Order: sequence, then structure tokens, then C-alpha cells
Amino acid sequence: MKDKKRVLLVLRRMGMGGIEQATRTLARALQNDGHEAHLLVLKGAVSSADRETCRLHQYDIDRESRNGLGRFIHLADKALLSPLIKQSGFVWRGRRCSITFKDYVATLEAQHGRFDLILIRGQGAFENLWAFDDERTWRVVEAVTGRFPNTAKGRWLTRTLYQGKKLLHVSRGVQQEVGDYLERQGVKVSRSELLYNAVPIEAIRRKATEPAEPAIPSPYLVHVARLVPVKNQQRLLKAYHQAVNEGLDHDLVIIGDGSERRHLEEMTLGLGLAARVHFLGQRDNPYPWMKDATALVLSSDFEGLGIVLIEALALGTQCVACKVPGGISEVLTGPQARLLAEPSDAGLAEKLLEAVQDPLIVDEKMIKVFEPQSVIAQLMALTEAPSERLYAHPA
Repeated sequence: MKDKKRVLLVLRRMGMGGIEQATRTLARALQNDGHEAHLLVLKGAVSSADRETCRLHQYDIDRESRNGLGRFIHLADKALLSPLIKQSGFVWRGRRCSITFKDYVATLEAQHGRFDLILIRGQGAFENLWAFDDERTWRVVEAVTGRFPNTAKGRWLTRTLYQGKKLLHVSRGVQQEVGDYLERQGVKVSRSELLYNAVPIEAIRRKATEPAEPAIPSPYLVHVARLVPVKNQQRLLKAYHQAVNEGLDHDLVIIGDGSERRHLEEMTLGLGLAARVHFLGQRDNPYPWMKDATALVLSSDFEGLGIVLIEALALGTQCVACKVPGGISEVLTGPQARLLAEPSDAGLAEKLLEAVQDPLIVDEKMIKVFEPQSVIAQLMALTEAPSERLYAHPA
């Protein structure tokens, strides 16, 4: 009989971003594989749907840590320490939050049993829990965020976050970038491993059979992402405009919302594309539009992995994306690598036209490594005897 493991997944907040979606998928996959998944959210509300995913816990670690002596530490931080040492707020906050977190984990274990693995995901959770040291704990790194300058203070702050920690990276690209950054800062972690995010392939295919409302007449290209600067939809619109001027006859469907939406809609009007670009906003189920698109297009400046690319491939939809740092080149392999674009307006326009004029057939073998069973097997291996090797630069 398979050895059942108990896993604690920790997030600062629950939302609709990539980190949160990947955590939901992992929790469901663990449960479906016979393990016991616990999800701990440290701040904010949680939807009723998330409550059905696994054993859910909510605990406002920052607020709870301000009780008793923690209140004096908090006041000293606000009045003296943070103003005196810029960017150091997380150091003092994380110290008191980590003590409270340790006590809360002990409370959970008294109720449910000992955790075999504790996964802390996202920069916000890293900062609040940097002082929590436990051999079962891994920090899951999606990108190098919150970089500090290569100064004495910057190196101290980086060491505070990462020194001696065990890191899981969502792509080799992220692993390389994090490794380079930490090496420059003189920081050594205790272990550095690769663990791709799991993608619920079968669930996505089921959802894709639902009707797309509003229906968009084919043919069209689709873009699915938060409308924020790092996703660089300005490049997407400029490239699309250029491709249309060179004969592209496809509309463009944009699914997602964010801080850039109004500017992007104004830009669409200015380019004379209002009749051809469809802003559908945030959609809980974007898969019907993705399934029927000629290609999914991603214009990001960086992607930790690029889960939406894997989702599109699972639906048999070819992908066009910019060749940028992160994990995109690990997803779009084999024949799909042909549609990797130089990160420029002209480079992306060229590949949009190529995808339409010379489409490729998606090979299902490309996504096997991202299936939940594969990721869970790798995750369970982390509960075995720890590796002896220290941090090594990925080849």
C-alpha cells in the first residue's frame, strides 16, 4: 500500500494568480493521490470553492503575532528599526511572525498529526516566515522578486531570506536566475531542486467542452493573462497591429484583467483595432476560447514557468511566446520551439503570421512532465532521506 503523506501548503493570500492556481492544483492532486493536503492562508478571505479543495486553515499571522511581546516588537519596528534601516521591515516582522507560525503549526499537528512536508509559496510568505527553520520545509520559488542591491545591507537582507534554506524552483530558468543572483550576493542555500507546477490536464479538457459565451467568430488568436506590466500586452497589441498590416485575418481575444486594462483598451482604439480586439475580462473558465483558438499568444517579459502555455497545449492549441527569461523555453520544446519569438514587436508579429500560415500539430508527449502524477512522484521523493549535495549551479 502506498505510504500516505501529510503536506502543509502555505500561502500569504488566496487569489486568482498563477501561484494560487498552482497551489490549488497541487492540493487537489495530493488528495486525489491518497495523501492528506492542508492549505494554510495567512491573510485575507478564501472562497467557498477553495474550502472544498482540501483541509483549509486561515490564520492572520501578522495580526496574531502582535499580541503580547509581539506588539512591542511591532511598535519598535514601525517607529525605529524600519525607518533606520530601509527595506528591513520584513526582517523584524518575519521574526515575530515566524515564532507565532511555529506555535500554530504545532497546534495543527496536535489536531491532525505530524506534517511530512511544509511548502511555503511566494515572496510575501517567504518574508513573513523567513525565521521559521524546520528540516521539512521548502520554499517554492516562482521568480526572483524583491531583489536587493549588491551592497553590505543588500547582502544581509538577501542572506536573511535565503541563507541555509531549501528551495524548489518551478523551472530550470528560474533555478539558474536565482542561483546567479544568490551567488552574486554571497548566499548559499542548503538544497536547490527543480519541481514543475502540476497542471490538471483532464480537468482542463473537461472544462473546455463548455460553451464559450460570448462566442467569438473564428478564426482568432487568444491571450490569457493578468493585464499587468510584466505580461507586456503593449507589445502584444503593437505586434498584432503590425501583423494585421501584413495580412493577418484573425481577431484577437484577450482574457484577463488588471491595472493595465484601461490603458490597453485606449491603445487598441488608437491603433484602430477596436473592432478586432475583444477584451473579455477575467474568466473562471477560459478554456473554451483557448480550445477553439488558432494559437495562444504570450507576450510576457518573464514567466516562471508559463502554465497557460501548458494548458493550451493540453487542448491541442499551438502557442506563440517571446523567448524571455524563465521557463517558457522548457515548455515550448521540440517543434513548438519554432514559434518562440524574439522579444520585440516585429519578432512577435513574425511568429503570429507564421502560426497562422504554417501551423504545427501539438505533440501530447510535451506535457507529460507537467501531469499531476509526475509532479507528485517528484514531491514525494523530497520526503525521503535528504540529499547530501549542497547548492550547485544547474547545468
